[in-house]
Amino acid sequence: MSRSLSSLRKGLLAGAALSLVGGALGVTAVAAGAQPGKPPQPPKSPGGRTAPLAASGTFATGQLQDNTVGNSGSGSGCGTNVAGEPAIHVSPTNNVFVSSERGLGGGTDVWRGLGQPGGATASACNLEYRGQPNASGGIGASGGDTDLAIAGATNAGGAYNVYVASLNLGSVAVATSADNGSTFSNVPVQVGVPVDDRPWIAAYGAHSSLLSYHDIATGNIDILRTDSDGVGYVQTSQAIPATDFKASNNQHGNLAIDHRNTAGTVANSGGKTPFWAFQSFVAPSTSSGSAQNEAYLAVSNDGGYTWADRAVACSTSSSQKSLGHQFPDVSVDPSGNLWMAWSDDTNVFTAVSGDHGASWTCSGPVSTNTAQGVFPWLVATSGGVDLVYYGSTTAPGPNQAWSVYFAQNTAGTATGWGAPGAVVPVHRGTVCEAGATCSSGRQLFDDFGIDTDQSGLAHIAYSHDAPDVGGTGTYTGYAVQTGGTAVGAPN
Repeated sequence: MSRSLSSLRKGLLAGAALSLVGGALGVTAVAAGAQPGKPPQPPKSPGGRTAPLAASGTFATGQLQDNTVGNSGSGSGCGTNVAGEPAIHVSPTNNVFVSSERGLGGGTDVWRGLGQPGGATASACNLEYRGQPNASGGIGASGGDTDLAIAGATNAGGAYNVYVASLNLGSVAVATSADNGSTFSNVPVQVGVPVDDRPWIAAYGAHSSLLSYHDIATGNIDILRTDSDGVGYVQTSQAIPATDFKASNNQHGNLAIDHRNTAGTVANSGGKTPFWAFQSFVAPSTSSGSAQNEAYLAVSNDGGYTWADRAVACSTSSSQKSLGHQFPDVSVDPSGNLWMAWSDDTNVFTAVSGDHGASWTCSGPVSTNTAQGVFPWLVATSGGVDLVYYGSTTAPGPNQAWSVYFAQNTAGTATGWGAPGAVVPVHRGTVCEAGATCSSGRQLFDDFGIDTDQSGLAHIAYSHDAPDVGGTGTYTGYAVQTGGTAVGAPN
């Protein structure tokens, strides 16, 4: 099985890891490789030498506030919050949406920025807090692992539906907004299993979405679909055949849908609109193996009703370690090319496919100037790929310093990565992935996110120690690209 029950362990830790309110206010323009309020400093190489500063972008950063619902957003969006492990997406109209969790029972927070592209005048303090869309009577519901998705076409009101998924142990709640986050309707999705874990959500067209989660009873990845604006999810399939050895030994990552390319899709048994969908995971490369040493992509060309599991064969040679570290990630660019990222707990690797996962070309380590890189996330665009990860220039230890690292690939090839640059310091100490058994090092939780706007500028949501670096709490931060290379619009 995967490192499951991630939300349970976060719920158990919520009292400790999320009890402190975050600290510093405001926003700073940060060059890749700089610290807030200080001149840019070249990052250190793993051997302690000074490495060339990556000139991939400059960023404004800030801590989002969760004290006032409906703040204007114009410079008043920074303050304090107690949420972590955020997801982020930007709509085709440059509306920015962030969701982040407080732990089981604590609720999921949502922020939005309407018409907030990156650029020289962009601010990290322009997002508006929208409260907890899965709350009931003022009490937070769900609050475990969160993900969000934005529809691929507008609804009757001219807006793109926004879907926010949030985990409970016995269900997944999906809150849907048809008016750009002004209001949400919350639907608990009863999944019918004793315990479920780590939901992911992706949308297609104006009204359809897929929801995946880890079925703790079977170890498999269950897939649900609705074509009714987030209402009435029905399980359509599992991403891995029940008889396959990988069904009970996998760690699943995100779910992605191709909004643009329909060539090769086929009719499904439900009579619904077909589309290409992709579910990432890692698992053993052989039935006799136990280590999750190979990356895979489950591929559906009928809108989630059937799946074919395709191995990223070159991933087995990328590392001698397990790839079962949170989380494998997949993104599809506007032309239908697929990009995947994963970590072996030391290095970050990527792979690209131009044939829906039938064949792959892998990169070497992308995290070339850090001693350790974890939790990668990427967005594939019309002009390249942006990737983020948490990185440290020193080996694991109690004083290990971590930052958000940002790398760009403008060549569109597996080997076309530029040198990563540090965007903002976020953590000091070890990073522990073992959940409730961790005695420390849970402030960064398990993942974070990046997307680009229509101009190709990056937007990043990340976890950060609270009240400041080295603290035992967690808060959600936001970074928006203010300068440097714009890689293109997303799918």
